[in-house]
Amino acid sequence: MDFVCQRDDFARGITTVERAVSTKDNMPILEGIYIRAHQDGLQLIATDLEMSIECSVPARVEREGAAVLSGKVLGQIVRKFAGSEVTYRTAENGVAELASGRSRFSVHTMPEDEFPALPEVDDEEMWRIPQGALRRMIRHTAFAAAADESRPFLTGVLIEVDGDELRLVATDSNRLAFHKGKLSQGAVQPRSGIVPVRALVELMRILDADEDSEVEFVVSHSQAVFRAPGVQMISRVIEGQFPDYRRVFPGQQPTRLRVDRAELLAAVERVSLIARRSTPVVRLSVSGNNLSLTSREAEVGHALEELAVVKEGDDQEAAYQSRYLAEALRAMDSDEVEVGLGHGLRQGSIAPVGDENYLYIVMPVRVG
Repeated sequence: MDFVCQRDDFARGITTVERAVSTKDNMPILEGIYIRAHQDGLQLIATDLEMSIECSVPARVEREGAAVLSGKVLGQIVRKFAGSEVTYRTAENGVAELASGRSRFSVHTMPEDEFPALPEVDDEEMWRIPQGALRRMIRHTAFAAAADESRPFLTGVLIEVDGDELRLVATDSNRLAFHKGKLSQGAVQPRSGIVPVRALVELMRILDADEDSEVEFVVSHSQAVFRAPGVQMISRVIEGQFPDYRRVFPGQQPTRLRVDRAELLAAVERVSLIARRSTPVVRLSVSGNNLSLTSREAEVGHALEELAVVKEGDDQEAAYQSRYLAEALRAMDSDEVEVGLGHGLRQGSIAPVGDENYLYIVMPVRVG
């Protein structure tokens, strides 16, 4: 296998696929990046058997072939090359020779026939949505998934498609993030699957900055496939029954208030600083058009912030873990949010003003 390609193109391709390189020591071949040179350029692949990423890189191929090189070693070498082009040659002993500018490296390869084959993809039905819309939906939901592996079905994001409507839902049982959107090309019949958060976070990083360029994707009972220009990701789907999230939608809430999102986020972050030894809890208290945020730690002290709000309904107070408030506010991009408060220990909610497609629900905590 011999080829010449631009260093920046090669480095970009390596950076894209190495997100799927295995970090475990049980199968050394999974620590490698598979490179196949063919007449149309290069195909780079990495997989940890749960997630696979494939990327195309333009190249002038002089001799077709394939090889597997350590992802860590290859990435470090190519990104440090000073030249604008990279030349790859295969020596007689199978060692890969990489050169750029005045630099020369000889790198041992791994048997390419040991690299696992990618799962077969059914091309019969693919859905489409603009990249910017999908990125935004992932950003608004993925943070709410559980980190605790004891309930695996909560560690992913539920993806539901019904006609041209796409719904993403994530919950850790203490909070829930829901976002719906419209597909450019929808599904023939309803489908759903739970996709691991890690795969969706990596997908956000892979998608380019072109907001309107479309992503093709499909979710089946066993795998999720996402395609953008020059890139394909395949992820396993988590087994298990996702909770009936519609049951926790709050319905009509007795207190609703509009407030500047950035000001509320900053206030939550400041008052939570006082709680250094326990889980920071922020108490929200609404009286008239004034919102008070308080937090206290017995051995540290007390913090108070006040914000002007536009209130509808009753005066109300409720306490929440500050992280659950801050992460949701940080993920949103609207200027204003509407906060809903329920009586007693009824769920609260946060939604961007003017956006009926997104809803964040959070359970309050009992405080003395």
